Amino acid sequence: YIATDLYSGIYTPADIENDTLVFYAYPAGGDNLSLKVYIKGRYDNVNNGELLHPDEQSYFRPVLSINNEYIITMYLYRGSELCGGAVRFYITYRNQPADEDNPVVGEHPPVITTNRDGDDSVITSSRFLLRVAARTWEGNVIYANHIVVTLDGVVQTNPTGSTVFEYHLVLTPPNVGDDIDHVVTILAWDDEGNSTFRKLILPYHRVGEGDENGSIHISIDATTLGLGIIIDDDYTVHEGENAAEVLLRLFEDYGIEAQFSGTPKLNFYLRRIVWGDIAYSVDIPPELWELILRDGITLTDQHDRDSIGEFDFTRCSGWMYCINGMYPGIGLSEYYPINGDELCLRFTLALGKDIGGYDATGSGGSEGSLSSYCGLWIDGGFIQLEHDYELIQRVEPTDDEDGFIEYRCSKCHDIYREVLPAGSPGQSAFILSHTLVPQICIGTAGSPENSGLKRKAINNDIKD
Repeated sequence: YIATDLYSGIYTPADIENDTLVFYAYPAGGDNLSLKVYIKGRYDNVNNGELLHPDEQSYFRPVLSINNEYIITMYLYRGSELCGGAVRFYITYRNQPADEDNPVVGEHPPVITTNRDGDDSVITSSRFLLRVAARTWEGNVIYANHIVVTLDGVVQTNPTGSTVFEYHLVLTPPNVGDDIDHVVTILAWDDEGNSTFRKLILPYHRVGEGDENGSIHISIDATTLGLGIIIDDDYTVHEGENAAEVLLRLFEDYGIEAQFSGTPKLNFYLRRIVWGDIAYSVDIPPELWELILRDGITLTDQHDRDSIGEFDFTRCSGWMYCINGMYPGIGLSEYYPINGDELCLRFTLALGKDIGGYDATGSGGSEGSLSSYCGLWIDGGFIQLEHDYELIQRVEPTDDEDGFIEYRCSKCHDIYREVLPAGSPGQSAFILSHTLVPQICIGTAGSPENSGLKRKAINNDIKD
């Protein structure tokens, strides 16, 4: 066997001197044994790397470069025959990470934001969803494998979310009394040796299970169907009650039938709501419909006037929910509302691309060719988002004929054409000004009328 004190892990300048990793390794447990040890960069395209040579006491001393990863491989031989397989150690050598005494490390420390920034209110729910976003100085996402969150010294694992990460905190009450301050720490780092440390205090007041625990605002939004806000109400919540249970109470009070899978306590998924004439005046915005067809999303003939639910009009339709403008990466039965929350149930025709919730679906481009619709059909109106135009074609003007420049948005594939007047030098005002508001849309993506989907053009607001 191989006797060694080397271990896989993260090493810092505090662990080793002069960038030199010192470890022993030698063969043991038999005669005629020998050992070969190699080192290479973790992502180097070589088999084993550099052969290391020990000193007389079987110590190895490879020199490491800061903010790099390495693989050290050991082979045990008896004579000329290999005994067993390779033994590998994975070494990361980086700067000492930030901590409470040194909250930023490196020339370009990451930026950490949370949903508690600027909020020092007392939390009265024992379950709190902490949202953490970390970005490099260039604005790139730092993912959860480069973020460590602790609650009262205990590392929180298995966050949800794709670019903003959600940590499901359980706030324990004090042994005496009802008030306690919980301590959250957040450490984020990049691959260049930069890191940032933050400390949050979460004041918590215990409320008895089942007792009233404030109120939340609930809205049901079907703007994508041309119906606007269907319900807009304030609702009392109780300690220990999840979002699914609150919504089901609201549906019962309004006389709405909810069709769902799972249970209110576990894996709840709202499939459909049924309410007389709720979809009688559906009128899908034509601009949205053009994007759905451009995206290549599969259409369906399913819909009726008394309900709204999954697979109506498209294979990518259904209900999604957002909290305070953000779409959690968990289901309604896993979210516990807190006093003051804004809970909005929104209907999407396109896996959330039309309402700003695409990242929360975890679809990974499984349906459709567009990464964004560059617009949101929410809250009874439309919000234009910024395009990302790229030049795709240029025709220079002549003395007698106009030229043009065409740009296409990399996200929604909208096309903008700028005319270059005949006799002009062909300089683009679009390039000079970087104006990103399209004035001309070219192409025949289609419309609901010629797609086989029948739409009613009745302007009739739904009343409670």
